[in-house]
Amino acid sequence: MDIVLAISACGPRLEMALRHEPGATVSLIALAGPAPRSDLIVGAVDLLLRSAGLAPGQLGAVVATRGPGSFTGVRVALATVQGIARGAGIPAHGFSSLLAQAARTSADHVLAVQPARRGEVYAQPFTRRTGLPEATGDIVVLPVSALVGGSVPVIAPTGLLLPAGVPLAPSNMSAAEALLTLVAGLADCDEATLAPTYFEPPPALPRAREV
Repeated sequence: MDIVLAISACGPRLEMALRHEPGATVSLIALAGPAPRSDLIVGAVDLLLRSAGLAPGQLGAVVATRGPGSFTGVRVALATVQGIARGAGIPAHGFSSLLAQAARTSADHVLAVQPARRGEVYAQPFTRRTGLPEATGDIVVLPVSALVGGSVPVIAPTGLLLPAGVPLAPSNMSAAEALLTLVAGLADCDEATLAPTYFEPPPALPRAREV
């Protein structure tokens, strides 16, 4: 899997990274703004591949975040990855968006968060013992205010505004680049991991009627 395309779309930005070969400079695209991600993602994939002089069939694998996070981002990223993988006949893999955040930092203990609704975040603690971070607790939904003054540093996606007083872990890469780090530690990709992780119903669904 020397050539890997990674897509992270669960946070405030749409991020993509392309690793051409081991040791090579990673190409990166990060887009933020009101435009729907469904309008941006295919063009961004095409730009990354064309800039590297590659066709989709030359990819060794394609990976993406599967949530939790933005419902639209989760859906668009996974649909794009599945389409590329099946069209090009290459393996694909999905990673927790919280694990991708935890992989952005070298901190030994960290609380990874992703934006939820109504001033809340999805949060999960991670510990880095050897190599990649490991989850040490379940995913919970917290008000953003609960992060203030915490004893464990927080790693959050770029663009997520946090109040003053939240301890922050240092980050040394984007979430898309972190996905490349995670896939490098896999023996094989598993397309079954592309199942989305949702904690709330999508915003388009109507509320259930009371009987």
